[in-house]
Formats: sequence, structure tokens, C-alpha cells
Amino acid sequence: MLRKKEQPLAYLTLQYSSNLKNHIDFNDLCDSLRLSMLEQNIFPKAGVRVKAYPIEFYSIADGHSSNGFIDMVLRIGTGRSAEMKEKTGKVLMSRLELKLEKLLRTGFLALALEIVEINSEMSWKTNPIHKRLS
Repeated sequence: MLRKKEQPLAYLTLQYSSNLKNHIDFNDLCDSLRLSMLEQNIFPKAGVRVKAYPIEFYSIADGHSSNGFIDMVLRIGTGRSAEMKEKTGKVLMSRLELKLEKLLRTGFLALALEIVEINSEMSWKTNPIHKRLS
């Protein structure tokens, strides 16, 4: 078990309204966002994870059945500057907007991203992937 003041990890979680399942290839989207994170050169390959979960029950805005959402939370280890975090956030949102350009034009899709630093004192990890990739 390794605990450090600076943690190289980056975990991106997407929660999305289940009405998007047939309109978006979420495997492709997750892979694209993973590559965007790696292109920033601030996260090691072994520390990056992107996962997506459908939300079956939700109610959005005016209640229209076509309303949909993708809420992203990027949990990162400490040690990155505000500029690095801002750039990463902008890159992820830009990639998401580009991939979903057509759906965004319908006026029924809402996107959100929040970046949260993980408290290293309250975080435990076991990850032999780092050793395998080094």
C-alpha cells in the first residue's frame, strides 16, 4: 500500500442519462477522453481511468423526455498547478463537445465537468499496473 503527498492518478467518471445509450458509443467516448488525459503529459498511463455509468432514473429541467446529460467528475491526485487543472478541464470539455456536436445542437443535452483533488491522507491504492508499465 502506497501513500504519497503527490499522487499521479486521474480518475474520470461519467454519469449519463440512460436515454443517451443508443445515441453515443460510450466505449469510444471513454477511450477518447482517456487519450485526451494522456496527451496532457501530467498523468502517468497506469494512473488513468475513465468509466461511464448510465443513470436510469432522473428528471431534467422541463421534464422533456429527450433531455439528457453527461456529468463528469475528474478526481486527481495532488501536485498539479491551477493552470494544469484548468487546461485539462478545457481539453476534456472541448473533446466531449466535439464528439457530441450533433447532439448538442438539438438543445436537449447538458454537459458538466468538475475537477476534484483527492485527499492523499484518506486515499489508499494498490496498483501493480504502474510497475508493469514502467
